[in-house]
Amino acid sequence: MKKTNQCPKCGSTDIVVDAKAIDRGHSDFQRELTVATFGKRDALVFKEAHKSTVSAWVCGQCGYLELYADSPSTLKLPKS
Repeated sequence: MKKTNQCPKCGSTDIVVDAKAIDRGHSDFQRELTVATFGKRDALVFKEAHKSTVSAWVCGQCGYLELYADSPSTLKLPKS
């Protein structure tokens, strides 16, 4: 949907672009939804988190939703 600006489910071009996905934590605190990879998955602390916020593309016709990492290159782990 991000590249074609067309819904893959219904074919509509009524697309809401770059909507922010919101995560709610303790006391209903709002923050942007994030995705992460970890360089040291087995560590108890200091896992070397690589994070990116997430944006949504939403079809205004049928409601189909796709999520995209805003900074996908930050999620790549160095090759061992």
